[in-house]
Amino acid sequence: MTYAEQLDIIKAIPVREGESKVIQCPFCYGLKKLALSKFDGKIMWNCYRASCNGKGIYSGKRSAEAVKNYLEDSVGVRRPKYRSMPTVTASVYNHIECLNFLELCNSLDAYERGYIQVKYAPAEDRVLFYTGTGAVGRLLSGSGPKWISYGELPTGVHVGVGSTAVLVEDVPSACSVSRIDGMVGVALLGTTITAGIKSTLSEYDNCYLILDKDASVKSLKQSKSISRSIKVRFTSEDLKYLTTDKIQDLMHIS
Repeated sequence: MTYAEQLDIIKAIPVREGESKVIQCPFCYGLKKLALSKFDGKIMWNCYRASCNGKGIYSGKRSAEAVKNYLEDSVGVRRPKYRSMPTVTASVYNHIECLNFLELCNSLDAYERGYIQVKYAPAEDRVLFYTGTGAVGRLLSGSGPKWISYGELPTGVHVGVGSTAVLVEDVPSACSVSRIDGMVGVALLGTTITAGIKSTLSEYDNCYLILDKDASVKSLKQSKSISRSIKVRFTSEDLKYLTTDKIQDLMHIS
């Protein structure tokens, strides 16, 4: 489907200024696979399914609300700068260390099922996990930050298909969770449930937040301030290395 054809369909989907949501993809019909957001009059969409070409950015006219937000933000506030995406990437199947990493942290299954797009960036020696209009890159060797974010990631990274969201810290943990039927791992890309991520939670029937046992009281209060319906679980183990049975035991699901 061409960009123009996609845009005609996207324009017909109601989305408010400042809103981000995950919906059924109108191109491949994948349930809760299309990330859609509108900020500063710009509409961005991207399908999480690797086999779907649904993606694009449209810079339309700013609405009255967008103009107001722009003027308010422009007074004494520096707009965030986003790191550009790596321009040269390769298939993960052409790099054995990349495949080994995906297997070790239980992420290869999510990639092969089309739940998330993954590539290898040779210049940075990073595994790239793509979502929406951004990506996160995990360093495989050498010195430098373990994780780097590229582009915009307003709604975190959602991996999987289902009606139950499991909020976790990083993308490999989200991929690990997605192996369980009916569950979607939602990577917070940190320990904070942002406004963008919060706006997507209404798409799910159930929501869990899995915290490290050393999580601060502040993190726990934050989850409860967002929704009393979020079920909080604590763990001393790393989700990305657990079997599906152990993850379900942790969540008290039989």
